Amino acid sequence: MGWEYGIKVADVKDIKALMERLAEALPRIEGYRMQRDEDGFVLLQNNSDWPEALQISVEEARNIEGLEDDEPYIYCLFHIGGGDAMRLREGMCRALEEEKCTADWFEL
Repeated sequence: MGWEYGIKVADVKDIKALMERLAEALPRIEGYRMQRDEDGFVLLQNNSDWPEALQISVEEARNIEGLEDDEPYIYCLFHIGGGDAMRLREGMCRALEEEKCTADWFEL
């Protein structure tokens, strides 16, 4: 249900800064607001029965190909699809391309 991606970051110390950059890079789309917490952020839809649109958090790998167990990675769950989800993902992809750290998208 939804799109699930991971972002593997070569140097774990870059994760917090990259999370901040991803939050800043999201395009501003009317009808959405961001809620931050210590492990990441959630993009919420205003006036919706299912408010979560996008969840970004730092997780530890468990049985994920290409990652060691307990290795931290950035988890991305898109609860929505369509044009808004595509714009959000494209904004995040551009932010990763601009960063100096090595980070790679993978599908879950």
